[in-house]
Amino acid sequence: MTYENIKTFILTILVATSALLTWNLWTYQPNYETMEQTNTVQEVAIAAKKDVSKIVRPDTLLFHHGSNQHYGTVSPSEIEKTIKEISRWNFTDFENITTQVDGIPSFVHNEGKAVIVYPDSIPIELYKTVIKVDDKDLTNFQFDRIVIDVEEPQKEDGIVYFVSLDSQQVFRSHVPASFIQSFKNKFFKYSPEYKEYFSYEASNSRTLFFPAHDTKMARYQYLSKELDSEKYKNALFSDPSVVQKNYQPSEEEYNDNVSLLRVNFDKNTLRYVKLAAGNNPTIQSTDLLKKSIDFINEHAGWTDNYQFAEMNELNHRVTFRLYDSSGYPVFSDDPKISEIRQVWGQNEEYLRSNFQLGLRTESTDVSLSSGESVIKYLEKLEGFDSKNLEDVALGYKMVKDPQTMFVRLEPSWFYRYEGEWKSISLDETGGMNNGLE
Repeated sequence: MTYENIKTFILTILVATSALLTWNLWTYQPNYETMEQTNTVQEVAIAAKKDVSKIVRPDTLLFHHGSNQHYGTVSPSEIEKTIKEISRWNFTDFENITTQVDGIPSFVHNEGKAVIVYPDSIPIELYKTVIKVDDKDLTNFQFDRIVIDVEEPQKEDGIVYFVSLDSQQVFRSHVPASFIQSFKNKFFKYSPEYKEYFSYEASNSRTLFFPAHDTKMARYQYLSKELDSEKYKNALFSDPSVVQKNYQPSEEEYNDNVSLLRVNFDKNTLRYVKLAAGNNPTIQSTDLLKKSIDFINEHAGWTDNYQFAEMNELNHRVTFRLYDSSGYPVFSDDPKISEIRQVWGQNEEYLRSNFQLGLRTESTDVSLSSGESVIKYLEKLEGFDSKNLEDVALGYKMVKDPQTMFVRLEPSWFYRYEGEWKSISLDETGGMNNGLE
């Protein structure tokens, strides 16, 4: 083999090797391990999320057995059983019969009526997540009473009314008659949980009901548990990494130039404000309440037993109030540390206490006067006009000791007058003092 032949052979091998390596490089696919998908921002949960049925709840049940035989309860267990029962029903054929009703209070509280009382008006569109509504043509309306007629004879259909005392409207719906009969047999009868109530006609449009006899309630004392401000910062700000933290006397402040979170340790409040663009929008009542529930559920902010209490559509404000384990509402002076308030609009606001109830350290019984005594007391107040009396209720006044971690829940009578809840002072025996707080 000549020298030229050897060079040609070696060159051919090199070219072939280069082509093979190039082809392998182009077609090579490495076998990487699949990485699990992860969220870049972890969801922050303060407590637990809650369904609408656990937040939008009745606070009283009334059974009218006769003209002067009224029984009622605020027992959470009895309310839970009743709502569980009617959530099985199928409500159909809704009809506005307001013009057919002569005197809504007497209509609602006639003999043979079971009345489920809610603290404020609820959009039926939202409550369709709690009960079954089969009516494609249903117009959205609000109600604060569900009235079950257990006496009206029906061959196939039973009658259930959805009533709004605020707007003075009555909607009639139909359910299978067997459900009404079952309800009458299981619920519409005397139970130790139910107390005798008496009626008070505050105005032509409103009749109120209260316990007819003295009521024994417990006075509680709890240790409070301070909420973690950092968790709320991470939950409420869209990008917590850019939030600046500042210390003020008795305050912590978090700011990202768009939103502000201020925790006041003297007032025991947590206030979050977000500046929103645009004018104050019109928000439908259905969206207003649902939006507020969704907002708190996003960070699972139901640290205690908060329930829907009030909705002010004009001011775009929704209030959730703390309830004790016996079903009584809890009130407080300014600041409203027994409430969660959500305001929507140009400036969105979220206001609540910066603590939750912890270990109970004390419990003593107190006897409170009858509802009839409360009415007599109110009627003697200077300038009192029963037409402006919207509600009267037993409940608790929350008092936070500024020097310690203790929180007291003091039993008291409360009344709502011209849109504002006020408490009636009690002496040590549970009797009424002469002044109002």
